[in-house]
Amino acid sequence: MPRLAAIAKTRRNLVVLDLDVLFRRHGEDALVSNAFWYVGRIRYTAKMFDLLGETIRRALDAHAQKSRKVLVVDLDNTLWGGIVGEVGPHGITLSEDGAGRCYSDFQRALRAIRKTGVLLVALSENNAADVDEVFDQNAKMVLKREDFALIRANWQSKAENMVAIADALNLGIDSFVFIDDNPIEREEVARFLPEVAVPAFPGRCEDLTDWLLRDVVPSYFGKYAITAEDAAKTEQYRANEARRNMAASFDLDGYLAELGIECAIQVDMENQLVRAAQMTQKTNQLNLTTRRYDVTDLARFVQSKEHAVLMLDYRDRFGDEGSVALAIVDLAEGRIDTLLTSCRVIGRKVEERLIDKAIELCRERGHRKIVGEYIPTRKNQLVADFYDKHGFVPAATFADGRKIYERAINAGP
Repeated sequence: MPRLAAIAKTRRNLVVLDLDVLFRRHGEDALVSNAFWYVGRIRYTAKMFDLLGETIRRALDAHAQKSRKVLVVDLDNTLWGGIVGEVGPHGITLSEDGAGRCYSDFQRALRAIRKTGVLLVALSENNAADVDEVFDQNAKMVLKREDFALIRANWQSKAENMVAIADALNLGIDSFVFIDDNPIEREEVARFLPEVAVPAFPGRCEDLTDWLLRDVVPSYFGKYAITAEDAAKTEQYRANEARRNMAASFDLDGYLAELGIECAIQVDMENQLVRAAQMTQKTNQLNLTTRRYDVTDLARFVQSKEHAVLMLDYRDRFGDEGSVALAIVDLAEGRIDTLLTSCRVIGRKVEERLIDKAIELCRERGHRKIVGEYIPTRKNQLVADFYDKHGFVPAATFADGRKIYERAINAGP
């Protein structure tokens, strides 16, 4: 297995599955059939084939960067035992022994998941002051305020709150997973927000951590690899809140100047393939063509002399956002195949720098024009007139709404 894992690190289209995990969990007697072996040289039982199918599906989803982004978790009888409004901040069940240890370990598992790039959001029907007291006064809390992208405690419905949270994070509701011990709350969210994943909750607190790590994480948060952007994801969203507060007191140009934006564009960086794949799979709003590429696809682009993969890294006075914008340029045709920007930096004009770099590369290839394309989707209406605003002119429009644009490239000095 170590040798296979080492080979997989050098071959991006190879994924290694450890079947010992299945045998340890379900037992050899349930997964291996001597009768099937002697009848048809079939080693495994039907149950094993079902488990293999699900394991392979999860691995392929992780390789294609299809994991969800946000884990919304209830508080009372979920993050801790008991109802804080009744027992107070020190009366909740949370400790290093017995049932309290179950909740402490559950919080440790959630904190570990956060470090893979999952945004944690606390959502509770509670008085906000009661929840604040837990974070302020209960020293047994493993998770701290800074571990959460948002904390919402009020008496609105969970479905209404989740829509507001999606708006605040500028993320699609289909990137959410909701954990709550109350079956009525789960049913409400599942009914009114069917895009949200709502897994069944375990009946015993002793099973919380295993359920989270064995069932929830592999199903919704599988990762092919952890990037630097993943590790800093919560801090990035919290910094965005500070940026929004500052933006309220500036005009746009003044705001951008005050941010002190610094951008760097990297071309064909093989160590950025995982992040690039994440962006093509997940970015919807500011994505001109919404073409989805996995790591293997992007590796071919990077190694091709006829393409260039541009990654833009961003930082400002509030911190480093990492790689937030991407363009794939077909150098042979002088065409922008893909142009996208993370929703975290929408409105900060970083996409203009990618266009300038794409033009520079196409000019070096001898092109006198650069071609852009807009393919409409349900989610990218925000950029329907993007090329119109960036010096391109329409060249063709198709019945399905797809548009081709062109922009002249001035000769270099």
